[in-house]
Amino acid sequence: MKKNTLQSALASLMKKNDVRISGDDIMVLSDKAIDPKTGEPIDNPRKQFDLGNGSWGKISYLVNYHGYRQYFVSEF
Repeated sequence: MKKNTLQSALASLMKKNDVRISGDDIMVLSDKAIDPKTGEPIDNPRKQFDLGNGSWGKISYLVNYHGYRQYFVSEF
């Protein structure tokens, strides 16, 4: 079983399109966004679905062991 380190988790997540790390904040693109014309929820056109189980494990590690905060956002 591979153990995470702070630097390896950050380096790996910075390569992903659906997550941004700014300071101690981890922003993850949400699956849904609001259509500006209709105000209805739609599938987020910016989402590329490149976060797998390993990425979510790294996010969880940063949140639970290093005090990062996770937010779901519709765009960066």
